Amino acid sequence: MAGRLEGDELELRNLLAEQKRRLWTSLREEIFDRAGEEIHAQYEIPQDIGEQSILDLLSDAGLAVADIRKNQLTQLEEAQKRLEAGTYGRCESCGEPISVERLRAVPFTPFCVGCQRAQEAPQKGPGTTL
Repeated sequence: MAGRLEGDELELRNLLAEQKRRLWTSLREEIFDRAGEEIHAQYEIPQDIGEQSILDLLSDAGLAVADIRKNQLTQLEEAQKRLEAGTYGRCESCGEPISVERLRAVPFTPFCVGCQRAQEAPQKGPGTTL
């Protein structure tokens, strides 16, 4: 984080660690809650097809949330590696410094606001007109 104050670096390092800890705690609770519900459900009266469909849908949604949290944890770990390597806080696309405000809001971001917008913008293929 060249050009950043040491206090900002310490704050961002702590922010990454805290966010990672919260995500792991949430993911563990979700997994244990789901496992407990599944064990309990094994001993209940079988549901009708409609109820089973709703339970399947909720289970799929739970898996999707767990997958999102797993991706966030991966991004946090990558940010911590960049911090250790001395490249944290620099945009991976343009190489410019990422603002401290952006890093506080999204501590694992590898991109500045401009490059993030460019990546999220709809891609125009050949022959596309607006």
